Amino acid sequence: MRRGADYERLKDRLTEELLGQVFRFCPQLQGRIDHTELATPLSFNHFLGRERGDFMSLAHTPQRFALRDLGAHTHVPGLLLTGQDVASAGVSGAIMGGVVAASAALELDVLKDLATG
Repeated sequence: MRRGADYERLKDRLTEELLGQVFRFCPQLQGRIDHTELATPLSFNHFLGRERGDFMSLAHTPQRFALRDLGAHTHVPGLLLTGQDVASAGVSGAIMGGVVAASAALELDVLKDLATG
């Protein structure tokens, strides 16, 4: 937790930039945030006690995207998977993992239905 002034300045700058984007899209939040805290990959690794590897999903390597077993369907009847590694990593990957799982469960293209409203 003692990474020096340069690291803290970087975190402060990133926090301000991110908040600037939040306020750009949600100006009503300005003056209403009591606390902010920015976590970096170093923070995650520190709290998880990790020295190597990815902290949020499978590593983004060509090998990861070549895996054929990633997806909603499993070999267990009725068991579907969702989450960031079903489609891609991160928050948007988790959202798309939900869309993939919903499509598998409903046996239809949920994304197409969302687009046509």
